[in-house]
Amino acid sequence: MSFKNAFKNLIAHFGVVWAVLLYLIVCSAIIVGLSLPFILPIARAFETVGVFDGISKSFTALMDDGGWNGFWDGLFGVYRNVVAVFNSNGRVVSLARMFVIFVVLLAFRFFFGLYEIPLATVMDGRMSCNAGYSFMGKFISTLGVSVRFSLAKMPIMIAIDSITFGIIYGLASLIGLSVALPFVIILVIIVMRAFRSSLTSGWAPCVAGGMGVVKGFARSVEICFKRFGSIYSTYIIMWLLIVACGLFVTIFTLGVGLMVAFPFSMCILGYVGITVYYNKTGKRYYIDGTVFTPPMENVL
Repeated sequence: MSFKNAFKNLIAHFGVVWAVLLYLIVCSAIIVGLSLPFILPIARAFETVGVFDGISKSFTALMDDGGWNGFWDGLFGVYRNVVAVFNSNGRVVSLARMFVIFVVLLAFRFFFGLYEIPLATVMDGRMSCNAGYSFMGKFISTLGVSVRFSLAKMPIMIAIDSITFGIIYGLASLIGLSVALPFVIILVIIVMRAFRSSLTSGWAPCVAGGMGVVKGFARSVEICFKRFGSIYSTYIIMWLLIVACGLFVTIFTLGVGLMVAFPFSMCILGYVGITVYYNKTGKRYYIDGTVFTPPMENVL
C-alpha cells in the first residue's frame, strides 16, 4: 500500500524529479571539482593497464556474441587489473584512501544529504493539504535544518555502510573470485540498504513536520521497530526494483537513462518514506487530490 500510494503521488507531481535533477547536477559539479586532485592520477594509472578499455569491451561483448558470459569475464579482467594497480602503486593507494575519506565519506554525504528536508517539506505540503511548494524555495528556507540533519545523518550512514562493507569483504574472502561474487555483493547491498532505509524512513518527515533532528531520528527508529516486518519488506521490494531498473537502464541506454533514474529513485524513496510515516501514524493524506485514510489497525 505504501509503495502504491507513493508511486501515485510521485507520478502526479513528477515536476519534483526535475528539481532534484537540477540539484544533483549542481552538487555533482561541486563534488567533481573536489575530486579531481585525487581522481586524475588514479585514472591515469588505470588507463596504463587498460581498465577503461576492458570496461568498454565488456559492454561490447554483452551486445555482441559474448553475451553475459563475455560481459562478466570482461569485468573480471578489469577487476584483476585494478587490483594489480593497487598492489604495485603506493601513491594510488594513498590518493584513493584520501578520496574515500574526504570526498566519499564526508563531502559527498554532506552535499547529497541536503536535499532530504526540502523534499520532505514539499511532499508533506502535497500530502497534508494538497499545497504546491517550490523545491528551491524550501531548500533555501530550510537550509539551516538541512545542514544539521545532514551532519547528524552522516555518522549513522557511515556506520551502516561500514558494516555492509565488512559483510561483503567477509563473503568475498569465503567465496573468492567467482561469477557468483557480483550477485552476492548486490544481494548484501539490497538487504543492508533496505535496513538503512527502514531505520530512517520517518526521519526526514518528522523533521519536516517540526520535530527536532534528534527527536525525529528517535521517532523514526521507534516506528521502524514497531512495524519492522511491513516496513522492511516494503523497502526490500523498493531496492530490488531500483537496482533492477538501474541495471536495465545502464545496459540498454548505455547509462544515458541514469540522468532520470537517479533523481526518480531519490524521489520515490522520499515518497515511500513519508507515505510509510503517514500510514503508521494514522495521518490522512492526499493521493493525487483524493483524501486517503490509513487503516486504523496499522496505526502506532
